Amino acid sequence: MEDRFTFKCWNCNKDYTLFREITDQQELIVACPYCNAEGVVDLNPYRKTVMTVVRSVEAKEQSRGQELDLSEVLPTRKPD
Repeated sequence: MEDRFTFKCWNCNKDYTLFREITDQQELIVACPYCNAEGVVDLNPYRKTVMTVVRSVEAKEQSRGQELDLSEVLPTRKPD
């Protein structure tokens, strides 16, 4: 499902919003609507590990997963 995110352009420094679906990919590529510069958002700093513990009568299960803890404005950088 797509959500609206706010990005800060690395080229013109303006904030803009776009609908994007965040998946398990490491980086997100977006284009600034003001200056048309492509920007890359690195999602790794926003990942946090989450542990889920499920208890049952016979055994205790633990699973580790990851979720994103995104800031209000996501900074972009110039593509390599």
